[in-house]
Amino acid sequence: MKDPTLLEYFLLVTVCLLFAVVGLYMLANFRRLFRGRIKNEFLRRNAAAWCAIFFMYAAIFPMSGGFYILLAKYGWWGAIAVHFISTTVITLVSFNVIWAVAENKRLKRLSFVKHKLLLMVAIIFMTLVVNIPVTYISFDYSVQYLKYTLISSIYTGGVAGLVYAATSYLDLERKRKIDEKELELSRLRELKSKAELDALHSKVNPHFLYNALNSIADLSVTDGKKARQMTIALADLFRYSINYSNNNYSSVKDEVEMADVYLQIEKIRFEDKLNYTLDAENGVDNYLVPRFVLQPLVENAVKHGLKATGQMTEIRLEVFMMDASLVINVSDTGPSFPDDLNPGYGVKSVFDKMDLLFPGEYEILFANKPRKQVSIHIHKLMKNEPVV
Repeated sequence: MKDPTLLEYFLLVTVCLLFAVVGLYMLANFRRLFRGRIKNEFLRRNAAAWCAIFFMYAAIFPMSGGFYILLAKYGWWGAIAVHFISTTVITLVSFNVIWAVAENKRLKRLSFVKHKLLLMVAIIFMTLVVNIPVTYISFDYSVQYLKYTLISSIYTGGVAGLVYAATSYLDLERKRKIDEKELELSRLRELKSKAELDALHSKVNPHFLYNALNSIADLSVTDGKKARQMTIALADLFRYSINYSNNNYSSVKDEVEMADVYLQIEKIRFEDKLNYTLDAENGVDNYLVPRFVLQPLVENAVKHGLKATGQMTEIRLEVFMMDASLVINVSDTGPSFPDDLNPGYGVKSVFDKMDLLFPGEYEILFANKPRKQVSIHIHKLMKNEPVV
């Protein structure tokens, strides 16, 4: 075979560089190749590896003397066939062994640098293990051509190892940045939720406060004992609302006690026009619920029952377990809920707290029959868990 001309060399080098660029691109995007087109993960990985290896070898093989010997001996189709066979054997043997090394859990515990160096050595070694027999057979057992195999194998394995290490490092950095952003977003969401909950905890109906203080002022003249009792109850209620411990959850026991404190204040104000009963089933005291979730419900019952009608009103608060859910019922003898119910601030605050602390794990039901009541069903049970 005559020696190639300068133009033929130029074209050969250009094609080899093109093959090298394509091979490097495939190595850099190895995990994304054929994704969505080949469903079986094992087949997808091997197909991607075969393409990357094929182009990487095609970039150096024509530059070696062995290529021209194969070309003279077998012709173009024979030389290409040897390249296909070599690529296929390397993929089936070397790649899958190297992949097993790369994904080994024990080896992954090594430092990043040690793990990638070990992997690079494995790539070069396995490439030599496959290429030496193939070359030895292809060149009629001629040892002199093994040097081309050594050079091409070390080149291909080294480049593949470096590209894999570089892409792994970039993936690691990208994942770290994504994790940092997600952590920051999580913190912002947590701060937002905390701010919203703090706002909900701190708001006490100003009309209730105004009326309570007026009642205390009147009672201080007519009945000092009741005035003192009402002042202490009001102080307890506000101390609870301040939330010194910054807990968003409270136990059923504490919530029932605060609802009792609120109703004591209203009972002092309205005397015989208001009766109430509190009934918490045994075993529910330590379950966690949103802080200040009961007081708005009993306040709503007082407001739309007694205050709206001026007539005798009975309020009943029940807390019990039903079908593995915690149920809270607040019923009263006041006027029925309208068909186009538009919850006011108190009930809306209950919805907001439940959305923040039990998203998708609760129901709030309004009923007029067999009695008028608001029911909260909490499906996610939290008991003796750390508060947030």
